[in-house]
Amino acid sequence: MNTFSFRAACIVTKDPEDFCHLVGFADKKHGTEHYLMLQRSFEEDEDEQDEELGMDTYHVEWCGQQRPRYGGIERFVLKRTGAELTFKREAEEDMDEPKQMSIAFDLSAGEYEELKVALMNIFAGESCFEMADGQAIGAA
Repeated sequence: MNTFSFRAACIVTKDPEDFCHLVGFADKKHGTEHYLMLQRSFEEDEDEQDEELGMDTYHVEWCGQQRPRYGGIERFVLKRTGAELTFKREAEEDMDEPKQMSIAFDLSAGEYEELKVALMNIFAGESCFEMADGQAIGAA
């Protein structure tokens, strides 16, 4: 099984231009080699065309704009000191992603709460997001 792990030295939980919900995990603030970025339109910005095109969900970018996709995460488990992701087979193939990813981080309590809220917004209505206590979040 293809697994990739990295320590996120930089985590972003807000789009600086307030264009969408955004969470980014990067190995370093400048000169980033490995990053995972998750985005989702604000609900009021989604429309029928987004739904028809399969863009009414979260957007995933792994280490470059040449491999983006909508959806594709089978499971995202948020823990206090990291996150564990499992990608769906089609995402793994489309994006040349690892099957599993482990992201370690060290956040203050306030930063962790901001991350949790941002991820709940990104995964709203999805069944893939879980908290470390096993509670599923987001599924309607």
